[in-house]
Amino acid sequence: MDTTSVGFEEGEKTAMPVAAFILIEVTGDHTRSAYKTIQRMAGAKACYMLSGTFDILVQVEAESLEALSDLLLSKIRSVDGVTKTTTCMVLNM
Repeated sequence: MDTTSVGFEEGEKTAMPVAAFILIEVTGDHTRSAYKTIQRMAGAKACYMLSGTFDILVQVEAESLEALSDLLLSKIRSVDGVTKTTTCMVLNM
């Protein structure tokens, strides 16, 4: 396929923006501190403390799937007290 017809140079990689909701389980009394840390992260658009199975819900946006993966694996999962995450990808933006 001739990629120049859709505005891309041959061999150029393009990043598609992605959005997701991440449900987070936190151990013990770390919920408030985890919430404060996560809501300040670049890419976090909204953050809520919840009751029930999950402790925190965060809405995130990233420039690419790779950037989202980095946000989740390197940043959110490294927050003190975070024990489990469930990511729900947004399919329509």
